[in-house]
Amino acid sequence: MKAFLILLMLYPFAEIAALVTLAGHIGGGGVMLYILLSALLGIFMLRNQKIGALMTLGSLMNNGPEISLYSLLWPLRYTLAGVLFIVPGVISEIAAILLLLPLKGPKIAMAARPAPVQADDIIEGEYHRVDEPADPNRRLH
Repeated sequence: MKAFLILLMLYPFAEIAALVTLAGHIGGGGVMLYILLSALLGIFMLRNQKIGALMTLGSLMNNGPEISLYSLLWPLRYTLAGVLFIVPGVISEIAAILLLLPLKGPKIAMAARPAPVQADDIIEGEYHRVDEPADPNRRLH
């Protein structure tokens, strides 16, 4: 747990060091443009995250009773990648790209669907109709 906390505290410094190194290679304007474009990409992904849910539903329909765990978690991965694209930095961009890779995971067997009820089933029984006697004084003329 301590190692995770130390890595979490060192993450911003690693991002800054990566951005400074990148700025040394392509210049400050290029890095600012890179950060702006990646943030716009992240915003676009978050605004259109319904696509991830639709892709998961399409996968369920195409693959039948078995589906990959990674494709089931696709909407969550897509949303997290969008957030990581908004965070400025090279390391977060690499993590977002890794989340968007189409990985195959273990298969999950879905429960079998119940058989549809046939409409021509016949239920036999007896009934009789009980009507209240009509009052002859109560008419609508």
